[in-house]
Amino acid sequence: MGPTLVTRAKRSATGVAIALALSALPHTPASAAKPPYAGCVAVTKQEYDSAKKQHMLRTRYTEYVRTGLPGRRQYWYCR
Repeated sequence: MGPTLVTRAKRSATGVAIALALSALPHTPASAAKPPYAGCVAVTKQEYDSAKKQHMLRTRYTEYVRTGLPGRRQYWYCR
């Protein structure tokens, strides 16, 4: 005899739960290290924070950009 209806339903529910958990993860963590657009160079968090404190995150021709998720941030200086 094959699996009962209850057993099949439990397996289905488990499969759906796993699929939802995997879809919540970032798809390509390696791409997070790419600059937001051409002309950007990586900078340290201290340099970004210093520019923020001086209200210089965005000027007429340049800007500092923060990308990534909390705990995995990247900081960029873009022209």
